[in-house]
Amino acid sequence: MVRIRCGALLFAILGMLPRGLLAQPAPAPLPIGEQIGACLAREDPACAEPLIATLQKEAPGSTSAEYSHGIEEFLSGRLATAHTSLQRVAGSPLAPAAVRERAQSYLDLVDSTAEVHAGAQAHKLAGGRAVVYLRPGQDEVLLPNLERVVGKAIPKLEAAFGRVPGPPIAIYVYPRVADLGRVSGLTVEQIRTSGTIALCKYNRVMITSPADLVFGYDWADTVAHELVHWFIIKHGGPEVPVWLHEGLARSFEGAWRDGEPLALDREERAALLAARKKGKFITLARMSPSMALLPSQEDTQLAFAEVHHAAGWLLRHAAREGDGTAVAAAGQAGRLIGYFGAGMGEADALQRFAQVTPATFAASWRRDLQKADLKPVEHAGNEPVRARPERLLFRGAGPGAAGTHDLSTEARRFAELGDRLAVLKRPLAAAIEYRKAIAAGGAEGPLLVARLGRVLLDLGKTTEALEYLEPAIQTHPDHAPLHILVGRARVLLGQYREALDALDAAALINPYDPELHAFASQAYAALGQPGDAAAAKAREQLVAGPTP
Repeated sequence: MVRIRCGALLFAILGMLPRGLLAQPAPAPLPIGEQIGACLAREDPACAEPLIATLQKEAPGSTSAEYSHGIEEFLSGRLATAHTSLQRVAGSPLAPAAVRERAQSYLDLVDSTAEVHAGAQAHKLAGGRAVVYLRPGQDEVLLPNLERVVGKAIPKLEAAFGRVPGPPIAIYVYPRVADLGRVSGLTVEQIRTSGTIALCKYNRVMITSPADLVFGYDWADTVAHELVHWFIIKHGGPEVPVWLHEGLARSFEGAWRDGEPLALDREERAALLAARKKGKFITLARMSPSMALLPSQEDTQLAFAEVHHAAGWLLRHAAREGDGTAVAAAGQAGRLIGYFGAGMGEADALQRFAQVTPATFAASWRRDLQKADLKPVEHAGNEPVRARPERLLFRGAGPGAAGTHDLSTEARRFAELGDRLAVLKRPLAAAIEYRKAIAAGGAEGPLLVARLGRVLLDLGKTTEALEYLEPAIQTHPDHAPLHILVGRARVLLGQYREALDALDAAALINPYDPELHAFASQAYAALGQPGDAAAAKAREQLVAGPTP
């Protein structure tokens, strides 16, 4: 899966807004054009707005002022006025051809964004610190957990990186991956190939609705991941390298649930261990300019594991003079990003932060990676639910891992017979065939275990169902149906708090299954919480309709 860092906009118009805006500042104030460029490079329209107003007074009607105003309005989400300004530049015979072409490119993006955003409604989160925009309907089921995730993440990230004054953070939920492509400039093929499902770009957090993936995905951590990018670009500017952007975002995406920032999860360990055995890693250089351009989801998964490990190494190295703990190391992140914000490039920032050059950092980190203990660890309750590449199945993307094609011939035969018997409402016979399939070597994925668990619960064999389901969750914590079935089993056993924990884990992956909310309603009612039971019943009704 890919979560893309905030895209640094490169403004070079009439030589006024150069890319090297964040070089060591001169004693004299920067020209107003460079000040505007610095604000826009941080995707900070509130910073740019008064400066652009001054420029418009000094040079009314100038191409520079009009273009800058168009970009500032685009970043602010005021798409109609952005269209007007950019259209004037794109159609101006006085503007150089390159500037007209750039303005037209942004104009096309503004117009496609306006079409995608049409009909979205705003919902305030975290006391107004953020606003989420989504279309009325099934995606509204995300709102309670969005409030929880964003409400907890923002204070943690402010503590790590510093508060960002100004308007609320804009978060958009797009119904389809094609919508994400239209507002980001990526193609659908690039998104599906790399596993891109979310971005922080153009001063907004953008995620694909979990409803557009067959099994959902870890959308809660994804939102937090993109929020980290948002804070980094505001405090560090456009010169923070991709590997560090992604490494820190991966480290701090679990802050909302008090996750350990520097700990590698099970899937990351497995990816790094496999790459180490093969001697094939993704170089940091290959990750630029975007992980969305990597050739496969497997490469993307490995790249994220690498940068998570790299960021952890760097933070621990810088904290070596302190107590050396993970907490102390994680506390260094804001200081590191601050060096970029002060105008340093990568080499100067690393030297100041950890007394290493980029070359010595890369060599030392690689040596550490070669000897790191990468043995698998058991899934912990606060460990992030990580969607592995084979789980990112976009709807409408053709056949994937949702069937039985990955089983052995014998296991597939038993599983398909079990499926037919289950459809015929013969759960006892279906359970026999599913057990045979698992015994024949078909338990590698979670789907077969989920099918067996369902028919066992139908038969009232609750304890046996849990004997299959709970070990499967240790290996496949990203598979929502397993959590839902465990929730159902716990309700049947009268273990209502445990049931709600399992159902909550499912909701953070794929909250669109009506059974999830039906079982939650039963659990809340049994615990004497009628308000929560009614809210869960309302969510069940919300997602029971057809997916738009």
